[in-house]
Order: sequence, then C-alpha cells, then structure tokens
Amino acid sequence: MTAVLATDIGRTDRSRCAQHRDAELRAWHDLLKSIDGSEWQRRTVCDAWDVADIAGHMIGQAEDVIKPLSFPRRMRKAKKIYPTKPKFDRHMMLQADEHRGTPPDELRATFDQVWAKATRKILKNPALVRRLSFSVEELPGFSLNLGYIQDILLVRDLWMHRNDICQALGRPFDAGPYGEELIAQVMRDVIDGPFWGDRPAVDVELTGQGGGTYRLGRGEPVGRAAVDAVSYMRTLSGRDDNPVVTGDPAATAAVASCRMPF
Repeated sequence: MTAVLATDIGRTDRSRCAQHRDAELRAWHDLLKSIDGSEWQRRTVCDAWDVADIAGHMIGQAEDVIKPLSFPRRMRKAKKIYPTKPKFDRHMMLQADEHRGTPPDELRATFDQVWAKATRKILKNPALVRRLSFSVEELPGFSLNLGYIQDILLVRDLWMHRNDICQALGRPFDAGPYGEELIAQVMRDVIDGPFWGDRPAVDVELTGQGGGTYRLGRGEPVGRAAVDAVSYMRTLSGRDDNPVVTGDPAATAAVASCRMPF
C-alpha cells in the first residue's frame, strides 16, 4: 500500500470535528452508563488516577471551555499544590481532584450536561477567539491556537481516555467511525510539531482499527515498520513504552521511540 505523506494530510475542518466530538460523546455516555460498583475505583495507566478520576478530568476539560476564567484559576491553584509538575499536567490533576468523590450517578449526569454546554460554546466561538494562541511550557517556541485545541485536541483527549478506561476494565475498545481520521491527524501532528525531530524518514503501516500507511520524516525512507494503530497512539502519548513494532530495524527504532503530548 502506498504511504500517505504525513506532511500532506489536511487539517480536519470544524464541521467534521463537531461530528467526531458528537460521536465520541455518545460513546462516552454509553461507557459511563455501563460502569458499576467497584469498577469506578479500578486503577488506570494515568498515574494515580482511577476510572472516576478520568471522568472527573474530562468534566473539568468541558468546564474550562464553558467558563474560560476557570482555566487560569486552576492554573494558579495547581501551581501551589503541584509546584514540581509540568504546567498542563498539574492543571489536569487539579481537574480530577475537584471532582473526586462525586457519586457515580452525579458524575454521569454532570458529564453529559457540561459537555452539551461545551459543545455549544465551541460551535459559537468566533474566528478571533479561535485564533488565540497558547505557548507550551515544555516545548519552547511551540504554540497552539484555541480552535485547534477545541476541535482536535479535546476530541483526541476524549478518545484516548475512553481507551484508558476500556483498558482498565478489560473491555473492548471501539475506535469509532472517525478513528481513521483522528489517527491521521495525529500522524500529521507528529511531523507538524517538534516531535519526530531528526529521526529518518520511514513508512509505517498502522494496522487494525483506524489504520493506514504513512510516511513520517522527510526524504527517502530507510525502511518500513508495522504496528497496531490504537496501540501506537498509546505509545506516542507515553502510555506504553514497549510497543510491538515489526519491520526494518532502523524504521522500528524510529517509530517506537517517538513521543508527543496528547
């Protein structure tokens, strides 16, 4: 199969992103509804978070969309509580903290309510607001605009954390009808940002749900590698440092070692 140049992948437009978000929120609604009893306290791959903490973090993400001033408030508070943690990590930790102990029925209802409001807010944001830019402390010289954060990154966050919960509960994960597009955007971002670095060009075949074949890097590829698509998203995001990657040694080494924030 011919590899798609990651540099040639177009950015998913705002309308299509809204469809992705709606589909992902339906999947979350069904997932949260199915969780019962001690499953809420099942530990996840996300540091010290359990399943309920991940739901609390995602509620916090929606709250920050609805009330933008909650973002700097949490940033200031999180810096005092977690001074040694990276900027965005401590912010997310505080989101989970603020919802810890919420009864399951209330968590479910709050999740649906705040994300319905957040979705309306995202759709109404004018172009000027969407162009607001935010620097990334851990990546000097790299910044993200609000439109990209809300359209692309929030859906990616919902998708990846839903996978975290499925992993923790031992349940099958459905990448969704938009999985291939979401993963393609990740592959674009690997090259678009400072993440691939000086690694050589490679062709990588992502197999399974959401799969496709992509060329990462510039120039002629040094080889070809293959890895499960969803598993590779877990590796890129730092959740799994031992992916099962097969193929040419130089290509597999480059693919397995790349990381980027999700």
